[in-house]
Amino acid sequence: MQRERELSSPLNDSILFQSKLPEPAIGAYCDTTHRIVIISPLPYSLHELVRELTIQCYDVLVFRHWDEEALSVLPIDLMIVDLSKETKLGAAAPQPLRNQGVPMLRLVNTEILSSEEVNKSSSEGLVNLSLESSTIEQVLNRVHSMLAQGSRQSGQRTDQAQLKDLTVDYNRVAVYVGTARIDVTKTEFDLLKALLDAGGKVLSRQELMDRVWGEQYFGGSNTVDVHVKSLRHKLKDDPKAPKYIATIRGVGYRIAD
Repeated sequence: MQRERELSSPLNDSILFQSKLPEPAIGAYCDTTHRIVIISPLPYSLHELVRELTIQCYDVLVFRHWDEEALSVLPIDLMIVDLSKETKLGAAAPQPLRNQGVPMLRLVNTEILSSEEVNKSSSEGLVNLSLESSTIEQVLNRVHSMLAQGSRQSGQRTDQAQLKDLTVDYNRVAVYVGTARIDVTKTEFDLLKALLDAGGKVLSRQELMDRVWGEQYFGGSNTVDVHVKSLRHKLKDDPKAPKYIATIRGVGYRIAD
């Protein structure tokens, strides 16, 4: 049964309409999601959009302005930038984000942003939607299509690995639990990567030593145990009830079920 919600037909005019978008059942667990960042100088003006995105199982983070330091370390699947207000918010994403290929959807006001600027940004691969004439449903449909297009273009992502709420970013050599970045050493990162690359296969301590330290390393196998213990501590992973790394007694380690 479709719900009736008080949404905008343009986004800033409240009307009643029936959403045709599929939605999870009330209380359903979202086992897959994407992380969307919204940048708007007036976030409350987009509260209905934020609400609908979360209903559609997206993780939404809201910023009032460009925070390059924070944004450059977050794994982001899509960015929505509100350029509909007369503010000093820059029209272009910080260069690190553009270099990483983060797709951007811009909500524009054609009375503020000239048609020349809109056309120029479109030629640069940015996607624009007019805030005056777009409904929330149209924005959501565009979000769905942009994320689907990104998935088709990249296929199975090779720059990141996901395990439950754990994200390992190979390009940035970074580890996140949820949105919190975990401070790991290069050796701990390489250990985690080796286990993830094994796809659930058990790796012996010797195999892990060969993959992480190289075949010429002659240290004892307890070196692996010490680093795994440290990594588990940082991830708050209980070895008796492992969420990320499971011990196979007498053999080695593998990714937990």
